[in-house]
Amino acid sequence: MRIDQIRPWLREHDAAPQPVALSAQFDAYLSTLPWTGSGIDWRGLPHRSLALDGISDDEVVRWARHTPLALHTHALVMDSATEPGVLCHFEDATRDFELLSNRPELYMCGADLVNGDVQPAFHRFIERRSFMTLNARV
Repeated sequence: MRIDQIRPWLREHDAAPQPVALSAQFDAYLSTLPWTGSGIDWRGLPHRSLALDGISDDEVVRWARHTPLALHTHALVMDSATEPGVLCHFEDATRDFELLSNRPELYMCGADLVNGDVQPAFHRFIERRSFMTLNARV
């Protein structure tokens, strides 16, 4: 994530960078899934998709509310296993993910705060593919 460039957004949205180790754990989970090219091979996985062309931020949030990620108050957003991710509120993640990363692929999973500790739910995730599509595991 481009943490230095999004610091004002982080402050405004009560969001926080997360350790690289958490991004690496999320990536390790994603690596257990089938892949094709630079993303997950969704053909054999139950999922919902949303084409982003012409879609408003509010429409993305409405779509995401019908995914398992919506079962969580927060989301962990990451675009690299070797860089910090960002923990933010569910709606902020699904509305502003394009502001958080300028890389074509991005992943977010559900997360909750339990006594101040981040509890990720890696299996409840959304992938952004090539800036064009969101795919959510269901």
